[in-house]
Amino acid sequence: MLFSSNIFIFIFLPIVLFVYYFLLGKSRNLQNIFLFIASLFFYAWGEPKFVLIMLLSIIIIG
Repeated sequence: MLFSSNIFIFIFLPIVLFVYYFLLGKSRNLQNIFLFIASLFFYAWGEPKFVLIMLLSIIIIG
């Protein structure tokens, strides 16, 4: 999925923004967890093998 693709602009982004602001608006921790999961999904859409590398780097550095 690219930032300029129709799927991102008209489906993924509106859903993420709606959930982030309206459903999880009161809990900062839930917002952060949701954005983390949405980001992993976004990266996995383009190349799933890089998600494992990203998770490993988060675990090692974090």
